[in-house]
Amino acid sequence: MTLRALNFILLLTLACAPAQLPRSTEPVDLVVATTTDVHGRLRAWDYYANQVDAVRGLSRAATIVDSVRAANPGRVILLDAGDLLQGNPLAYVVARVSRDRANPIIAAMNAMQYDASAIGNHEYNYGVPYLDSAVRQAKFPFLSANTYRLDPEGVHAYRPWTIIERAGLKIGIVGATTPGVTLWDAENIKGRLRFGDIVAAVKQAVQETRAAGADIVLVTVHSGLNEPSSYDTLTTGVPSENVAARVASEVPGIDLVLYGHSHKENRGSTIGQTLLVQPKNWATSVGVAHLVVSRSGGRWIVSEKRSDIVQSAGHAENAAVLAATDAIHRETVAYVTTPIGSTSERWSADSARFKDTPLIDFILETERKAAGSDLASTAAFSTDVVMGPGPITIAQVAQLYPYDNTLRAVRISGKQLRDYLEFSSRYYRTPASPSARLETDRQIPGYNFDIVSGVDYVMDVSRPVGSRITR
Repeated sequence: MTLRALNFILLLTLACAPAQLPRSTEPVDLVVATTTDVHGRLRAWDYYANQVDAVRGLSRAATIVDSVRAANPGRVILLDAGDLLQGNPLAYVVARVSRDRANPIIAAMNAMQYDASAIGNHEYNYGVPYLDSAVRQAKFPFLSANTYRLDPEGVHAYRPWTIIERAGLKIGIVGATTPGVTLWDAENIKGRLRFGDIVAAVKQAVQETRAAGADIVLVTVHSGLNEPSSYDTLTTGVPSENVAARVASEVPGIDLVLYGHSHKENRGSTIGQTLLVQPKNWATSVGVAHLVVSRSGGRWIVSEKRSDIVQSAGHAENAAVLAATDAIHRETVAYVTTPIGSTSERWSADSARFKDTPLIDFILETERKAAGSDLASTAAFSTDVVMGPGPITIAQVAQLYPYDNTLRAVRISGKQLRDYLEFSSRYYRTPASPSARLETDRQIPGYNFDIVSGVDYVMDVSRPVGSRITR
């Protein structure tokens, strides 16, 4: 046979070969590792107590992710459900004290090789430009299908979805953000962004992702399961805050919902055909979901789903995350241990939600003086704080209010004040009898129980909500 004949046979063989080899039809066990509400907890260090944190930290979670990847090579997806950039002293130092460095929160996530993250409401606490800078530095997409720019109107501010590949499968990932940002960070987003209903936006994004060829669709949403909104959706016109359950039940085509925001933990529950998972906040745990994907009727379907939660406690810290955060860690320790005042008395917030305390009174009086107002309002976000006797450090104040808030002075009527206090009183359940123990409504976080100074009032929790403010 001549060389020319060999060339002809080779060309004929190549011409008859398919342009792309078909994907395997064997079942694939996809593994989705998840975190949420990290709030700057990059390392296993408690900046409030200035000591090792034995149970949480992204550096511990990273070791769990490494183990999952080693056991499932080429089949692991790593997602976060938002609230990364704010929430502890390290995050504050990154945003406000040491602005000229690359963002170490993003550096840590890049080191862990995240595939995508939802945008949480606390991502806006330091302003849209700060968030946009973090998005540019990330080697993974930040997603939010229900966030739109005002100029030009209706254009997505961030990517609504993305598609990645694992083990020959195309995996669509959709993100969304609780629309409460409209109220909580009104000043930071004014003239820039608007937030739509999560369910409607996710439904459209899932359809687009499927149309783009996704075999499997995952949703990472910064929204609680189904808890009551912390605001009145009717009077504000802002869509519901916590709708992960509705996303699972009302949006077809979703295989897994990773959700957060409420700082709870759900090792796995199913609504319809959709699996829902929520790891604990502050990188206290990692969610691990298995989706067994099989070929059926010419398409890929999830034939088996299971999930679990792996606690970060007991895991060593990941060297890559430690290296990425070493400089900012040392700077943060120096910052939070700085004294800013002193007191000769012991101040505690342990009883602040049911009686007057000097600590909260001091905070309220500081607010009134700063705003030049007649009244002041705040909540005891943490009841674990103790100050004095002796020096008061930045860490102690930061522990009382770990999340940056905006102080504003507004003019209200007496009726509005009464309605506001009635709304706050929902925190307490109505006792079954006069001698029954006082109990709180577990669906309403303690930080939503607001305390007002500058006015005397009586809250009678034995009465139904709506008639509790008797004076």
